[in-house]
Amino acid sequence: MAEYNFSNKELFIFLLVTFGLTIGMGIAMGFAYTKYPVDSFGLTQMYYPSIGVMTALLLNKERRKNPPMKFYGTYLFFTITSILVLLIDIFVLHKDPNAYMNMLWVVGSITLCLVYFADKKEKIYDFGLGLEKNVKASIGYILLFFVLCICGNFLSALILGDGKKFIDNLINTEKLNSVFHFPSMCIAFLGEEYGWRYFLQPALQQRIGKRKGVILLGIIWGIWHLPINLFYYSPMTPFYSILNQVIGCIGYAIFFGFVYMKTENIWTVSIIHFVNNGIVPTLNNAGGINVVLSGELVLANLIYFCVIYLPFLFTKEYGKDKKEIGITNQGKSI
Repeated sequence: MAEYNFSNKELFIFLLVTFGLTIGMGIAMGFAYTKYPVDSFGLTQMYYPSIGVMTALLLNKERRKNPPMKFYGTYLFFTITSILVLLIDIFVLHKDPNAYMNMLWVVGSITLCLVYFADKKEKIYDFGLGLEKNVKASIGYILLFFVLCICGNFLSALILGDGKKFIDNLINTEKLNSVFHFPSMCIAFLGEEYGWRYFLQPALQQRIGKRKGVILLGIIWGIWHLPINLFYYSPMTPFYSILNQVIGCIGYAIFFGFVYMKTENIWTVSIIHFVNNGIVPTLNNAGGINVVLSGELVLANLIYFCVIYLPFLFTKEYGKDKKEIGITNQGKSI
C-alpha cells in the first residue's frame, strides 16, 4: 500500500492546465453564447480537470514510466477532438455543434469503457482508476446520496413553497430513468472527478488538513464553473448564480470527499456526480439553462446544503490526523 504524494510542481501544472483551458474556452464561449447553443462548452469543460491530472503526471519522469497509456491516450484523443470540433463548428462553419458533440460524448464514453479493460490492471489501479475497490461500500454510498439528494431538494422545495411540484416530478419515473445511462456518459463525469477527487483533494488535504482542504477544493471547484454560470446557467443573474454554485460545490465537495476517502474508488464519486446531475434538474423541473435566480432561492439552497452535507465534515474520517491523509492505493507509489 502506498500514499499519494503530489508535488508542488504537479499541483501547479494541474491548476495551470485545468484553468488555462477553462479560461481560454470560456472566452470563446462568451463570444458564442448570444448566437449559438453553448451546451457543448459546459460538457467539454468537464474534461479539463482530468487533462490537468494526466498532463501533470506525464510530465513527471518517474510517474510517466508506467501509466495506463491506452486509457490516458483515449481520453486525451476525445478531449482534443471535442475541443477542435466545437471551435470549428462555431467559428469556422457557423453552426450548432451540439449534435456532433453529443455523439462524441457517447462514442468516447463507450470507447473509454472498452479501453479500460485493455490496459494492465496494475497500471489502472496504480493511477487511481480501479473499478473493483470497495464495491459493496460504494453501492451503499451511491444509494445514500440518492436519498440525501431527494431529501435535500424536498427541503429546498418546502422552503420555497414548491412541495407539491417536487412530489409530482419525483413520481415521474420516466424522467428519472436518465440516471441509469452512466456508461454512455462516463467520460465527462470521470473527467471532473479524476481531477477534483483523485488529484486535488489529497493534494490540498496533505498541505492544509482534511477539513480546510476539502472546503478550499469546494471553493476552487465552484469558481471553475464561472464561464458556465455567466454564459449558460444564468446570464441574467450572474452574481446569484456564482454564489449558488460555490455553496453547492462546497457542500458536494464535503460529501464526495467523504465518500472518496471511505471507498478510494473514483468511479463511485463519478457515478454519484452523474446521479446528481440527472436527478436535480428532474426534481426541480428545470434544465439549468438561462435560469433567473433570486436571493431567496440561494438562501434556501444554503440551508439545504448546510443541513444535508455539512454534518459529514464532522465525521471521524475528516477528524483523522493530518499524517493519515494519504489515500492508499494498491501497487507501487505513483
